[in-house]
Amino acid sequence: MAYVCLCNSVSERKIRKAIAHGAETVDEIGRTCGAGTTCYGCHDTIEELIDERSVSVARFAPAS
Repeated sequence: MAYVCLCNSVSERKIRKAIAHGAETVDEIGRTCGAGTTCYGCHDTIEELIDERSVSVARFAPAS
């Protein structure tokens, strides 16, 4: 298991789960699972995971 937030021992899996359940910002991730709330060093990685999810959803969304 890869940790994204070392300060709060939050794994990538836990962050992905929070994103899958609707968290769309670093602040929402922090409120949901505690990641990114101490030293803020993991914010870039959290943003990448959020962006990755956004691209994935957009790619599979039906055309308007």
